[in-house]
Amino acid sequence: MKSALRTDRLKTLREQRGWTQRELAQRAGIGDSQINKYEAGSHDPSATSIKSIAEQLGVSTDYLLGLTDHPRGSYGDALTPEERQWVGAYASGDNTTLLEMIVRRIRQNEK
Repeated sequence: MKSALRTDRLKTLREQRGWTQRELAQRAGIGDSQINKYEAGSHDPSATSIKSIAEQLGVSTDYLLGLTDHPRGSYGDALTPEERQWVGAYASGDNTTLLEMIVRRIRQNEK
């Protein structure tokens, strides 16, 4: 049976951070040998373990499960272009654009 977890993504993300399997397991609060089993595809992690691993790696559980190709999740697919602009400005620290968008929204609501 094939693992639900994208083992390739798990290994790549762990290695990008320079962590050993044991280090990721300790950070995620799971058994020392579990990451090895997950990466080998011989064991499927519990939902709790997937959540903890995703939090430590800074990605969404959907990304680890292969449900999206967006490491932070697929929320962007559901956003309007204006909402994506808000998120993009916020994420990049573009306070000028954020303030301009807020002022524009306030003016629209006052009409």
